[in-house]
Amino acid sequence: MSDPKHPKPYDQIFDLSDLQLVDITPEHISHLTKLRDGHDVAVETLLFASPLALKRAGIHPDEAQELAALWADAQRIDEVLPAAEKLVELLRETRLVRGHEIAIRLGEMVQQIRRRADRSPDGAEILAPFEKVIAYQSAPALKAAATKEKMRAKEEAPGAPAPSDG
Repeated sequence: MSDPKHPKPYDQIFDLSDLQLVDITPEHISHLTKLRDGHDVAVETLLFASPLALKRAGIHPDEAQELAALWADAQRIDEVLPAAEKLVELLRETRLVRGHEIAIRLGEMVQQIRRRADRSPDGAEILAPFEKVIAYQSAPALKAAATKEKMRAKEEAPGAPAPSDG
């Protein structure tokens, strides 16, 4: 693991406390001026210009210092962004895998509940506490059956075109 101040992809500990992060709306994003290729050369030209050159151009030293601070932030963000993007990717993928594992476990547990209820004289009492989980697990099959029935009804309706073997 690398230094939390300088995270690398696959790191899970980040220290971005040196950055003042900004949260804006999607509408605001469309109004922002975008940097074009070559901006780094333009910024560095101003940052490395002599005080005399800046003075002759009418650029106050405070403006140059503000630009330097903004540039340092932008470079810092560029440094940590790949690791942050990888962390978000890992979180999303882990969430998908956990969801898959939960779905599999729910299916297995519902099958066990149904098997136990089928073999027991008090099957209804076994099923009752798990009504919601059974309904959740059965929903896709019930929806598929309803869709199949609708399609069958359309095919059997008078004047309906015959299905093609095509």
